[in-house]
Amino acid sequence: MSDASRPAERYDLFLMDMDGVIYLNRQPIPDAVEFIRRARKGGKGILFLTNNSKYTRGEYREKLAGMGVPAEESEIFTSAAATASFLVENYDLEGRKAFVIGGRGLLEEIGRTGLRILKVEEGRIADFVIVGWDTELTYAKLREACLALHGGAAFIGTNADATFPSPEGLWPGAGSIIAALEKAAGREALVVGKPNLYMMQAALHIAGGVADRTLMIGDRLETDILGGWRAGLDTCLVLTGVSRREDLEGFRPQPDFVVQSLLELW
Repeated sequence: MSDASRPAERYDLFLMDMDGVIYLNRQPIPDAVEFIRRARKGGKGILFLTNNSKYTRGEYREKLAGMGVPAEESEIFTSAAATASFLVENYDLEGRKAFVIGGRGLLEEIGRTGLRILKVEEGRIADFVIVGWDTELTYAKLREACLALHGGAAFIGTNADATFPSPEGLWPGAGSIIAALEKAAGREALVVGKPNLYMMQAALHIAGGVADRTLMIGDRLETDILGGWRAGLDTCLVLTGVSRREDLEGFRPQPDFVVQSLLELW
């Protein structure tokens, strides 16, 4: 079959979002699992690229393995990991303190930077307020972060996804938490995750890919598709997560492919 009928053959590398693309919470999307199997068999590279900062790379590896998708931790790049790398590259972190709102994944990655992570009750003295998806969010965390931000702390967000796709529907995401603090502090966060070009370029570098032979696959127009376009990649919107076909009207840039199932690419 020609590349026109099997567009996946055009690419050497797939950057794949996970939530809403490979699975919904803990429910695998069967066609996505089969897509990955075919890509592996065909010698294609895959980097799992997620804005979800809650889990560690080891936890993601175990989750994928439980769905029949073997992966190395080196093939998983999260917004938490991107945020940690961004901080190391752009700030002097020696002797500095961070208040982190987020899950184990974000805490682990920020812990590797050398920043001292503060407990909730001391969060107001932070030099950095770093915010991701936190399913154990409390008013106390918001209060301490707000006080630190009004005190001049740098404001860093892992990702701006307002919602999180689940089998039940959409839950509040990291972007909703960041928005609450932006409103309270009167400041905007510097957001590192997709569609920030930093995360996209870092992903390409990690995977050893080149832009014109890489396809970005995701379920969100405003993060996956926009981020891929900014990095000069072809993009594919899969309609198994957040964005719907009607959302395409008026959106720019348009994805190169829109599919209901990833197997349409084969």
